This record gives sequence, C-alpha cells and structure tokens, in this order.
Amino acid sequence: MNTILLLVAIPLLIAVFGLFPRAARWLPRVAAALLLLQLPVVIWLVFPVLLHNESVATNIGIDGMGAAFLIITTLVAAAAMCQAAWLLPAERPAEPLITDKRFCIFYTLVGLFIAAMYGVLLSQNLGYMWIAMEATTLISATLIHYHRSRKSLEATWKYLLLCSVGIAFALLGTIMIVAAQHTLPGEGTLHIGTLMQRAAQCDPRLLRFGFILCLLGYGTKAGIFPLHNWLPDAHSEAPSPVSAMLSGALLNCALVAIWRLSQVMHAAGQEQLVSQLLVPAGAITVLAAALMLVRQHDLKRMWAYSSVEHVGILLLAIGIGAGPLFILHALNHSLVKVALFLLAGGILHLYGTKSLRKLKGLIVVAPVWGGLLLAASFAIAGSPPFGTFISEWLILRDTIAGGEYIAAGVVVVGLAITCIAVINHIARVVFGRAPSRVIAPPRPAWAVVPAVLLLLSLVAGLAVAPPVIALLTRLAQVGGITQ
Repeated sequence: MNTILLLVAIPLLIAVFGLFPRAARWLPRVAAALLLLQLPVVIWLVFPVLLHNESVATNIGIDGMGAAFLIITTLVAAAAMCQAAWLLPAERPAEPLITDKRFCIFYTLVGLFIAAMYGVLLSQNLGYMWIAMEATTLISATLIHYHRSRKSLEATWKYLLLCSVGIAFALLGTIMIVAAQHTLPGEGTLHIGTLMQRAAQCDPRLLRFGFILCLLGYGTKAGIFPLHNWLPDAHSEAPSPVSAMLSGALLNCALVAIWRLSQVMHAAGQEQLVSQLLVPAGAITVLAAALMLVRQHDLKRMWAYSSVEHVGILLLAIGIGAGPLFILHALNHSLVKVALFLLAGGILHLYGTKSLRKLKGLIVVAPVWGGLLLAASFAIAGSPPFGTFISEWLILRDTIAGGEYIAAGVVVVGLAITCIAVINHIARVVFGRAPSRVIAPPRPAWAVVPAVLLLLSLVAGLAVAPPVIALLTRLAQVGGITQ
C-alpha cells in the first residue's frame, strides 16, 4: 500500500495545486518539474518487479505488465506536461475564456487523469479495472473541452456518449464473467490471478460471452475499427499535450485491459477464440485506418487515425499472444506519437491552423521543427532504424509464424498505404511554399521534448537484443503463465 501511495502522491499533489487560481503563473513549470521527478520515482518503485516478476495476490498491485506500462504512462505524461509548460501559457493571450481558475483546474484534472490511468494499470481485479477506466473517461472528457469551442464541445459529447456505451458493455461482460463461475463452489471472484486459476472450471459459454462484451467495451475505448468514431474528433480538438496523453497513454490502458482478459481466456483453454476475434479485428483496423489516412485535411486528425492504425497492430500482438512485442510496440508508438502531437501543437501555434492545405514550408519557417516532423513521420510510418520498424517487423514475423497469412498480408498492405499517405501529406507541409508571414515566431526550445522522444525511439530500435526480449517476456508473464 505504501508503494501505491508513493505512485499517486505527485499526480495528486499537482491536482491539489490546481485548486488555487493564484498558482496560474508558476503551476505549469512546477507540474512539469514534478512529473520529471515522478519518472525516476516510478522506475525505482517498479524495479523489484522488473527483476522478479510475480503474480499479485491483492486487488491493487504491480505485476510485470503493469510495471512496463506505468513507466510508459509516466514518460508520456512528463513529456506532455513539459511541452505544456511552454505551449499553454503562450496560447492564453488568444483565449480570453481560459481564466486563471480554468487554467489551474486543467492541471487538477491532469493530475487526476494520471492517477486514474495508474489505477487501470494497478488493478488486479476486473471490477476495480472497470471503475478506473470509467474514471479516465469522465476526467479526460473535461480536458478535451479545454478550449471551450463549439467543435471541442461536440468532440467531448461524442467521446462521452460512445465511450459510456462501450464501458456499459464492459460492465455487462464483467458480470457475465462472474456468472460463469456458477459451476464452482463458493462465491465468484474478479481477482485476475484467482480467476485464471479457476478459469478452466468456469462455464465456457458465459465466459466467452463475457469476453466478447468486454472486448466491445474496452475496444471502444481503445479505438478499434469500427468503434473508433470518437477518437479523431477528441484527439484533434483537445490541447496538444492532452492529445499526446490520450494517444500515448490512455489507449494503452484500454489495450492492457484487453490483454488481461485475453490471459484469463488463455487460462480457460479459449486461446482459439482470442485469436479468431483479435487477429482479424487488428488487421481490419490497420487497413481501415490506412485508407482513412489517404484523404485527410487536418494535421491532428491525421495523427489520430495513425493512432487507430497502431491500435490495430497492438491488437494483433495480443491476438497472437506476443506479450513482449505488445509492450515493445506500445513503447515505440507512444514515444513517436507523443512527439508528433507535441510538434503539431507548436505548428498550430505558429500557423494558426491545423489545415494541411494551409501548412506549407515548415522547413523554411522553422527548420528544426521541419526536420523533426519529417523524421517523426518516417518513424510513425515504420521506417528503420526507429523502434516502430523493429516492433512491427517482429509482430509480422510472429503473425506469419502462427499461420495467420491473410491477416499478415492485410497488415502489410495497410502499412504500405499508411507510409505513402503520411509521407505525401507531410512532404507538402515541410517542403511546400512557405507563407510570407506566420502568426508567432518559432521557438527553438519547443523542439527539445520531441527531439528527446525521437532519440529514445532510435535507442529503442537499436537496443533490441535477446536480453531485452527476455526482460519483456518476463514482464508479460501473468500469474506464472507465459504467453
């Protein structure tokens, strides 16, 4: 329990600071500094798990998968808030509706949002996981409406309605999983470790039904096609640091929930059902997102659809039982996608628009930003030597090795279309004719965080070796079962 309190102490401290409107002048810098401090704190707290991964006997605790994604989530939040310390105060003069009170409340909500995402990753109980996931929905909805515009309000309501319907399906699925234990003596349990031990004796029909309902519910939150409709609007209208957290952290939380449920199904001997549902769903999501990327007119919506594509790849990894590659690709995607959303925030501030038709000549206007945007675009399209290339290649290799040839072929086609579409759009942004003037001067310091994230992506691509895969394999063990 002391470990859990230490994990949430800094996010809750930021939330408390946000309750005081007078903190508006210093809170962005303090929040960024505190979240940078949070990163070594999290690594220190999860380090024993990295060395000795064991099943967790309590309803709240850190297992291997949780440890990996706690680090990823904290890294994403720290990067987003560091950029927010520059970007949000610079945007405030043009946004009279953002008073000191609303500005500080934004940080209160950010702290609570981070704590709620931690709750999803720490939950070793399906009921607690559902509650934490619902909390992330309610809190992040208010962050999406930060700009108080008509479009952001529409995006917020769409997000709330679709994700609330989805989370209702997840609740019903959780109830079905409890009902599936009617064949066992005593009361049912939602503790994941205990449930895995009892899964083989559960009613298989109710267990399968519960898993399908949970997949629909958490799949809506993850943005699986065709349940993704909320995602492009929400990611496009939210402030860029929030978009970065939604794409680089929140989607991971929903996918971790699906991973945990898939492990219960594996323990019940239902691995064929998991594969039959998740592999086609992942492949179709990749291809559908790739096709939607072809005709995009909004920079942030383009990166949102790119997130849908990578959700498909991650779902494919879960479907084939590649836990280590699921962690690896989630890390690689989060690093690059956060860099892209943070760059998009700076470009929006620079040009005053997200329209791809109006964004031209970035390499002339802001050479460093243009170079980073081009590199990050190659990275998100799965180009070597970035980490996304390595993890995508390994997932495709294991998909083919598992005999899923059609799914692998569909994913390859989707990745090819994505690469062509993204590079085509970004080439116009970077190399097009520069405007005669821009709204605000480019600030070189704003390139620091995206540059660090891209450097980490390069390291992640070059550092993949047998010891790293062995570590990831140990982290992907749940309750002593290795997938």
